[in-house]
Amino acid sequence: MKTSLLLCLVTLFAAPLVFAADKAVDFPKAAPLVTFSLPDSWVVDFKDDGLMATPTKDDDSVIVEVYELEAGLDSYDAAVKEAKETMSEFKNMKYDETQKAEKDGLGIAILNAEGEDENGKAFINLVLLVKPGAKNFILLSCISSKEGSDMHGPAIGGLIGSLKAK
Repeated sequence: MKTSLLLCLVTLFAAPLVFAADKAVDFPKAAPLVTFSLPDSWVVDFKDDGLMATPTKDDDSVIVEVYELEAGLDSYDAAVKEAKETMSEFKNMKYDETQKAEKDGLGIAILNAEGEDENGKAFINLVLLVKPGAKNFILLSCISSKEGSDMHGPAIGGLIGSLKAK
């Protein structure tokens, strides 16, 4: 688990150099607060209150979801609790120590975890984003199977490393 934490922190700062051909994704779509990059081949579906992205239409070995939390920017503990509650379908959750950073106009808190669902072991990155002037925290969650993590690890790292305020 410490390895995945180290990978996230390293890619947080180094990944923008790796994926120059990626597409930019803005969230929310109408009045963007944050932007990040995904490989061109990934499928991004915008919903009323968020977005979901997967490597392809038929590959859900990695699922990325982004949406605004109810927790206001002055309620970090409430945001962490709300983010963890989104993972209620997973069992045997084990969280690493939260890592915090500031990058490109965003406050970032990363909660890495491992858990299990009906498909087996899952690797989870919950990324709480704070954009000064925004009303609430934004949650970017990335859930992957072992195979998804092995196959798409660089894309996941690139996504987290490319996060910045819009």
